Amino acid sequence: MALSKWINKAKAYAQQNPDKAKQAIDKIGTTVDKQTGGKYRDKINKASDSVGGALGVDKQPGQVDGQQQAPKQDGGQQPKQDGGQQPPQQGSGSTPPGQ
Repeated sequence: MALSKWINKAKAYAQQNPDKAKQAIDKIGTTVDKQTGGKYRDKINKASDSVGGALGVDKQPGQVDGQQQAPKQDGGQQPKQDGGQQPPQQGSGSTPPGQ
């Protein structure tokens, strides 16, 4: 059987069973990570994400290896002092300027 047929079968299975496909991808990633002593964790995570994307079963935002991850904090930006409101622009209302 040609490789493309195997890929298509894997995609079909993953789309019909997304939870099982995600579990399999995570389990493989975790096993490889343990075997390599965590040395290639970033690359393994990228590869797992790529496989999930190729199969159409991307992880949910904020998930890493099936576990919920805390949202990242904003980069220290200060909130707007004016409460986010813009001052009215002249000439933008229904009354012409000077009236």
